[in-house]
Amino acid sequence: MGGCLFLCLVLLSDSLQGEFLSAGSGLRSCTRDSKLCRDGSECVLYRYLCDGERDCMDGSDEEDCETSCSKDKFQCAHGKMCIEKSQVCDGVPQCQDRSDELQCVTLMRGCVHHCDNKTRCLPANFLCDGEEDCTDGTDEATCEDKKEEETITTSVPTVLVGPSKQSTSSHPIKCSFGFIPCSDNSECIQNHYFCDGEADCRDGSDEAKCSSSCEKDQFQCAHGRMCIEKSQVCDGVPHCQDRSDEAECTKYMEGCSHQCDNKSRCIPSSFLCDGESDCSDGSDEAKCEKEDCSDTEFKCTSGQCVLAAMRCDGHPDCRDRSDEEDCTKVPACKTKLRCPQSKECLVQEWICDGDQDCRDGTDEKDCPVAPVNCGEFQWLCKSKTKCIPKAWLCDGMKDCNDGSDETECPAVTCAPHQFQCGSQECLDPNLVCNGMTNCADGSDEGGSCHTDCAEENIMHCSQGCYNTPQGPRCRCAAGFRLMEDGLACADVDECEVQTPGVCSQLCINAPGSYRCDCQPGFIMEADGHHCKITGEPLLLSSIQTDIYLYGLRSHSLVTLPSSAKKAVLSLDYDWKGQKVFWVSLEMAAIMWSSLDQKMTGSLIKGVQADSIAVDWVGRNLYWINGVKSYIAAIRLAAASASSLYQSIILDEDLDQPRSLALLPQKGLMFWTEIGNVVKIERAGMDGSERRALVNSSLGWPGGVAVDAVSERVYWTDERLKAIGSATLDGDDIRILQIKETTNPFSVAVFNDMLYWSDAKKRVVQAAHKISGKNHQVVLKRPRQPFAVKIIHPMLQMGTVNPCKKMGCSHMCVLAPGPRAVCKCPPGLLLAEDDLNCSNLVNSAFLLLLSLSSVTQIYLQSQHTTAELKGWPEHLALQIPSVNKANLMDYILKERTLFVTDDATSSLSSFRLKDSLLTSQGQLLELLDDAVTAMAVDWITLNIYWSSYKQPHLQVTAVTGTYTAILIKEGINRVGSIALHPPSGRVCFTNMDLEATGSTATIVCASMDGGEQRVVWKDAVQPTSLVFSNNGDNIFWADTSLGTIGSVLIDGSGYTELKVDDGLAAVAVSDNILLWITNHKRNTWKGSNPCTENNGNCEHLCLATPTSRTCKCSYDHILLNATQCSPEQHCPAGSRPCLDHLSCLPVEKFCDGHADCTDHSDENCVGTQQCPGAEVLAPTQPHSSPPPPSSVSPVSQVTGLNTTLNVSIQRVNLDAQQCSQRRCSGNGHCVETKGVTTCVCSLGYSGDSCENRLVKTMQGPIVYAAVGLCAAVVIIVVIVLVKRKKSANLRVFKQERKSSYIRRTISPVL
Repeated sequence: MGGCLFLCLVLLSDSLQGEFLSAGSGLRSCTRDSKLCRDGSECVLYRYLCDGERDCMDGSDEEDCETSCSKDKFQCAHGKMCIEKSQVCDGVPQCQDRSDELQCVTLMRGCVHHCDNKTRCLPANFLCDGEEDCTDGTDEATCEDKKEEETITTSVPTVLVGPSKQSTSSHPIKCSFGFIPCSDNSECIQNHYFCDGEADCRDGSDEAKCSSSCEKDQFQCAHGRMCIEKSQVCDGVPHCQDRSDEAECTKYMEGCSHQCDNKSRCIPSSFLCDGESDCSDGSDEAKCEKEDCSDTEFKCTSGQCVLAAMRCDGHPDCRDRSDEEDCTKVPACKTKLRCPQSKECLVQEWICDGDQDCRDGTDEKDCPVAPVNCGEFQWLCKSKTKCIPKAWLCDGMKDCNDGSDETECPAVTCAPHQFQCGSQECLDPNLVCNGMTNCADGSDEGGSCHTDCAEENIMHCSQGCYNTPQGPRCRCAAGFRLMEDGLACADVDECEVQTPGVCSQLCINAPGSYRCDCQPGFIMEADGHHCKITGEPLLLSSIQTDIYLYGLRSHSLVTLPSSAKKAVLSLDYDWKGQKVFWVSLEMAAIMWSSLDQKMTGSLIKGVQADSIAVDWVGRNLYWINGVKSYIAAIRLAAASASSLYQSIILDEDLDQPRSLALLPQKGLMFWTEIGNVVKIERAGMDGSERRALVNSSLGWPGGVAVDAVSERVYWTDERLKAIGSATLDGDDIRILQIKETTNPFSVAVFNDMLYWSDAKKRVVQAAHKISGKNHQVVLKRPRQPFAVKIIHPMLQMGTVNPCKKMGCSHMCVLAPGPRAVCKCPPGLLLAEDDLNCSNLVNSAFLLLLSLSSVTQIYLQSQHTTAELKGWPEHLALQIPSVNKANLMDYILKERTLFVTDDATSSLSSFRLKDSLLTSQGQLLELLDDAVTAMAVDWITLNIYWSSYKQPHLQVTAVTGTYTAILIKEGINRVGSIALHPPSGRVCFTNMDLEATGSTATIVCASMDGGEQRVVWKDAVQPTSLVFSNNGDNIFWADTSLGTIGSVLIDGSGYTELKVDDGLAAVAVSDNILLWITNHKRNTWKGSNPCTENNGNCEHLCLATPTSRTCKCSYDHILLNATQCSPEQHCPAGSRPCLDHLSCLPVEKFCDGHADCTDHSDENCVGTQQCPGAEVLAPTQPHSSPPPPSSVSPVSQVTGLNTTLNVSIQRVNLDAQQCSQRRCSGNGHCVETKGVTTCVCSLGYSGDSCENRLVKTMQGPIVYAAVGLCAAVVIIVVIVLVKRKKSANLRVFKQERKSSYIRRTISPVL
């Protein structure tokens, strides 16, 4: 007890309690509860006498102690102290050595008898009760037989409810149901007591004639008298009387066939000889016979099987390298690189990669020391030789060579039930104030240690009290924490506060503890924390054009048949159908190969898929088309699927989707987006409930995968050189950035491990999915790996298909839940019963323009509900070569779409056929200018337009050959144009840029520019001009005032409708009013004098309300009413500018440099795309800001912050020429901080995008991005449809980019 220290503390605290020294005598008086040591130097408490530890300096407190105890007492282990037996195992230690509380199980009420080496204490009524409760039998020893007085005769028809004990009688005994009489008829015992290894009948007859041997599928109890089924072993319920079937069991394991680890584990047969040691005694991998390989395989010395074709191919495929031994000739290396001595084939990327590939080790010798540059999510070791993930700092493991990652770590936080030393150690409360220093700084002793817990402290503390140097404190048992009141204890939920990964799958909290559990099909490992699946999982990987199956335990390696000629970039499997589906670069089809390696085929042809994913629950296959920007699905079928059984799932607001993953168990899909704004998105597998899941901590997201066990989504990031993950809701974003993730392409997750391919290093690697540790090289081949998946039947089991109960006419897909939803193929609409697809009855549709696509929305799909959530039936059409569409018009008769592209300052036309838009070429191209307004005369196809630098109302023939100025004077800027060809009228907005408040007027005229008049002059920002059906009224949207205005052509009859804020455009037709983003033509019926033969005009025929006018191009003059002749005021070999202010040599026109003051010499027509240039969807945002004070038909905002602080602007001048010349036609030019570089299209790499994806053995494919820049903000578009015959408002809501809407009445596109 440290008596001197104790006394000094008492004196210093002035708490003498009657203890004093008599002056002059030297005699010491002690308090009532203390005794003076023999030498009189100090006093010790009586409870410290004979406690096995010297407290007096002369040791007198441990003399004259009892060395033996009476029968009713317990002797402490130190032999110096006796205590009452009732104090043994009472939860409070009385012995200094705590021997009275050792090996205690549970204190039993009324404890009177200790047994089983003092691990149990029984109450009196358990003694001599006929049942052995102690395994040593002492509770039933020395008991005298008790005579039963009761007798039961057969003459009493009594039904007994329990066993009956009686003396031997000649009369037969009658037992109740479930009981059997003993042979001597003395008593009845329960059925299950027979042959249980314990004699229950006095004559022992219940244990006679018992089986002494068991069948192979049975378990014999330890007493040798009873057999039970093996399935009953370790099932948590004792079936043997001696409980031997539940002895030393950790957890029942499904399919138990092999017991090991002293019978503490029982593993299934699939765990035996699988190459992984599951038993700590190694018995599961002992006596294993090596299986034979097939005729097409080579058997490695280790027993591993690899393809026979891999024998002596220059690359070791056996893990023991035996396939490259004893080769008769040196293999030819396609890579032209080999190990100098051992002669294995190498690729450049394997030299000095940290993994020995040459048997002689020469590939890892004399490696240069590369400079260390740590990533954003890494930490540089103090030795400056290594980068580690930031998550590895202070994790208890030294990852830096110098150990610097474990120095300067914050103070360790002790468990809630522990005492924390001043020197940061953690102690059990029993070690505090025990007279022995356990903390390095001694902070567990001294202070107020002498102040014992008073009775009131013990009563108030919910789980006990202990002494501390700071005074008495309430204590809590392990697994509990002290509440703020300092008295009560609360359970600690270890499943929430424990470090991630304590339980690899399921964590179940319990009072004071927790336990780990496994998902169905998995079995708990011996450590009680990790799970292992029954049966071998396989790695499915595409290696260039080959498809490999690799056993993750047996390391077997086989190939599946493949007809691919170029790289297989994506694959997935259907376990039920035993097929692997895959797509290759050169094939416009989705192909399949059978898992039995016998057959191949195609699921669907004529589709371009960049990524595929199998819905094994709903029995569909999904794919991404990155060029046309949509996600589609098709039914899985035995034969090639029909187009009637496919559907577009999602096609709006998709820029460049890259990779797709499904979680059918929840009806969810996930994809990566690498367009203008990089992000990870999530939606239902029916396209509903779409949301951006991750839009930060991203660089260039590539492959994506879902871990159904941990419910996290994982993705590769080629720019950050990392693998990221987040919850299914986008929370808890983690970035794993290790040196092995420099070029991750595809990713897969299985159990605790993460697998990814590296196309540059030509390896498939694995690491722990949380920590990134336990790194392994799984597969290493000379050719490039791309897609990876893990195959196991348990990964595609256990979910009921909700589509089985639907009865959809064409296709059923999963929605969040999962629940079932019917879908229709393009051209058909879902009927009101939500089951059947039907042809269109009402062919009216809307056209919605975004930056690079136009979406057709069928009005028939409007439902009778007041609000329509999400998109109605629609079809998205990608516009070729257009990256920044701004204005459009559609001519139904010609099925032609006219679109202006601000990125190239051009106007182009596109023909619509078979749901595809085909370019018909550019009609107009401006230099350093942009079209501000455009409309097409649907009778003559003449194009009315105006631009920033040419603010006139002018008209150009559809051939692009002729252009004339109709109205030149008095126009500041034309913001919108409306035509009514049947009546020969044109109206336009004239924006007054100089007036205060930026006012504007509405001007109408004949289509030849005559009869000009202002019909409304009080507009502020009018846009979206549109005529009524009969051409008598003109409507517009004033975006500044938030009003829809209307006026007659003569300027009278003005009406106004106030609508919601944010008004952008308006249209009106057939009693339907639409507003927000609409540029509408009301009817396509009628004719005018220009209908036939261009009105006999040589150049331009322009309709008027009463007739027509022939116009000549600006550099021609009219000879008569219809014929034109070149104007002669310019010298020969020259042409006039459009404003007629100057003449220029012909060669100055369309030379790429503006020479006319109005830039009209660069109004070039018929420009063709450079031969060989490849047109792909944009991989980077385009920024071509219009001149100041421009008025856009839809609000556009640039400058959004992205996760990358990189400013990049696409080169808009000569962009096509640069892409062709600088980027080999295989990418796009971008300018980064003044430096022009290439962003390569999918399938190309190199500084000039000169390397195709598959150039065998000539270098890896590198998917990289120069960077990302600001993007246009996605805005919300609301279209309200109002019918005059009905009060119902129908609402379409959807987010779109710079959207532009049009309503058209037509047959189905």
